[in-house]
Amino acid sequence: MPQFEIDRPGTPPVFVRARDAADAVRRQAGEGEPQLAAPEPGTGWQAVTRDGQAWGRVRARDRMRFRRD
Repeated sequence: MPQFEIDRPGTPPVFVRARDAADAVRRQAGEGEPQLAAPEPGTGWQAVTRDGQAWGRVRARDRMRFRRD
């Protein structure tokens, strides 16, 4: 299952396993449907709003993949 990083003002970042970014936000915030902005180029952060209010931001966390040569 993919892993996502959630950053909210005033709290340390949290890592969440979820199906997609919206599911990761729902797991942290509870009921309701979050609105996700387009990913920022270069960072991948997506601004999240809930009920018309800024909630925080989320991005996919790429885990290191090891190659076997």
